[in-house]
Amino acid sequence: MKTRNHIYKEEYKIEFDKDLGKYLSSLNKKYYKISVITDENIYRIYKNLLNKRYLNVIKIKPGEKSKSIENKVMIERKLLKLKFNRKSAIIALGGGVVGDLVGFVASTFLRGIDLIQIPTSLVAMVDSSIGGKTGINNDLGKNLIGTFYNPKSIIVNSSFLKTLPKSELRQGLAEIIKYGIIYDGKLFKLLEKINTNFMENSEQIINKIIKNCICIKVKVVEEDFKETDKRSILNFGHTVGHGLEKLYSYKKSHGDCIGLGMAIEASIANKYFSLSDNNLNKIYTILNRFSLRCIKYSSAQIKTIIKHMELDKKNKTNKITFSLPDKIGSIMVNNKKHTIEVSKEKINSVLKEFS
Repeated sequence: MKTRNHIYKEEYKIEFDKDLGKYLSSLNKKYYKISVITDENIYRIYKNLLNKRYLNVIKIKPGEKSKSIENKVMIERKLLKLKFNRKSAIIALGGGVVGDLVGFVASTFLRGIDLIQIPTSLVAMVDSSIGGKTGINNDLGKNLIGTFYNPKSIIVNSSFLKTLPKSELRQGLAEIIKYGIIYDGKLFKLLEKINTNFMENSEQIINKIIKNCICIKVKVVEEDFKETDKRSILNFGHTVGHGLEKLYSYKKSHGDCIGLGMAIEASIANKYFSLSDNNLNKIYTILNRFSLRCIKYSSAQIKTIIKHMELDKKNKTNKITFSLPDKIGSIMVNNKKHTIEVSKEKINSVLKEFS
C-alpha cells in the first residue's frame, strides 16, 4: 500500500508482515547509520532482534510521560555524539508514545532525516503511526508541540500483538471503534459480533480490521494532511479524552480516556444535534462491550476537564470545537465543515450526566 502527501508530493509505503531481521539488514546497506529508538519493555522482548552491531539502540521509559522535551533533547544529543548525518535513518519501534516522540526528533534533527515507523501496539498500527503527526506533551496539555512529518516506510506486523496484554489491546480497540462510528458502519457492525478478546479472533478477521482502519486513516489524511477540516473527524472522542488524560496526569490509559470521551461526545451530538437515540445507545453498548467506559470523575473535576479542553488545537474561539457523528458511520457537516463549536455551558451539562 502507498499513501501520498499531496502538499509535499511525497509517497511512503505501508508494508505488512515483513521479516524484520532481513528488513533491518537491508537498511544497513542503504544508510550511513541507523538508530532504533524504543522503550525498555519493547527492548526486553526483542533484544535478540536489536542487538546488532549496525543498530544504535536508544531506550526510553514506557508511558506517556516519555513524550517530553527532555527526552527529545536526550535523543538528539546521542545521535549527534554518534555522528549521525542526513544519510542516516532513525526507526521508531514501539507504540504511539515512541512513534510520536521519534517522529518529532526525525522532523527536526538536521532539519529532517529519514524516519521508519514499526508500530508494535494496536493503537499505533491502526492510528498513530499513520498520517505524519508527531509531537510531545508539556505541562499544559498533550501533543501541543510537534510537526507534520511523513515516514519513509511503515512496517505493520500483527505478530507484535501476541505479546500485548488484554488491557493494552483494549486501547487500540477504542481507536478501531472510533473508525466505525465516524466512517464505516460495516466495521461497526463487525465489531458488534467479534470476540471481545481480540486475539482470539481468526488471523483473517484481525488483519481485515487492521487493514480496514489503515485504509480509512490513509483516505482521510490524503484529503487533508494539515488538518484544515476533514482530518478533524479522526479526533472524535479525543477532545474530551485528552482532557481526561490531562486530569489524571496521563496515569489513565489513552484508549480508556478516549472510550469515555466518545460516549460523552456522542451524548453531546444526541442532546444538541442530530444523533438519534438508537445510534447513541448502540455507541454506548459497543463501548460497554469492550469495557471502554471505565474512567470515572467527580462533578468537582468538571471545570478542570473543560479547562484542559480549552487548549485543544482545533479551537478558534472561546467555545470548544468538536467533530460529532450524525449517525453511525458518518460525521455531521456544518456549514460545509466537519467541525462544530459547542458552548462550555452545554459541555458542562453533559459532563454532569456522566459524573
